[in-house]
Amino acid sequence: MKTNRILILVSLLAVISAGCVSKKKYLDMESSKLRAEKRVRELTSANEDKDQRIAKMIADFEAMKKELMASNAQKDETIINLNGQINDLQSNVQDKDATIEEKMYAFAYEKRRLNDEAEQNKTTIADLQAERQELSTELSQTKNELSDLKFKYNRDQSTLESLNQKLEQKDGIYEAQMQQISQLKVEIQKLKVEAKEKDETIERLKNNVNLLKSEIGK
Repeated sequence: MKTNRILILVSLLAVISAGCVSKKKYLDMESSKLRAEKRVRELTSANEDKDQRIAKMIADFEAMKKELMASNAQKDETIINLNGQINDLQSNVQDKDATIEEKMYAFAYEKRRLNDEAEQNKTTIADLQAERQELSTELSQTKNELSDLKFKYNRDQSTLESLNQKLEQKDGIYEAQMQQISQLKVEIQKLKVEAKEKDETIERLKNNVNLLKSEIGK
């Protein structure tokens, strides 16, 4: 349509010009017309090619647009899903952060408690070491005292054995002396009996003497 209109306009211009100009000019104008028609055909063909390319580009654009819209819809869905996952992760992270904070607080508390306990243990260990040193000193003194006591015990034991031996000897002497005393007692008893008998005999003799004296005096 556009090309036909151009050709008609060119023809009209050529007819009008033909009545006004000379034959030479007419020929020039005819030549110009042919060149113009040729140029118009070239431009028309180029325009048709361009229209086809534009139509193809529009079709490609529409297809790409649909593809991009589908891809965007899929991306939007993916983004929504990802946002949901991100929200879930953020919620989980917040929960984990709260849990971690609680654990950190518990860890700090336990650390302070263990440090305090360690300090107390250090003090206790120092006290125990001092007590151990004191006990070690006392043990050494006790060992020395025990050694002295053993020495004294052995010495006293030797003395006691010596005394026992002497006592046994004295016991032997004492028993012998006791036997002698017993024998002396027996002899004394015999002597007493004999003395009594002698006293009785003397008394009897005195009585006899007195009796004789009294008889003589008569």
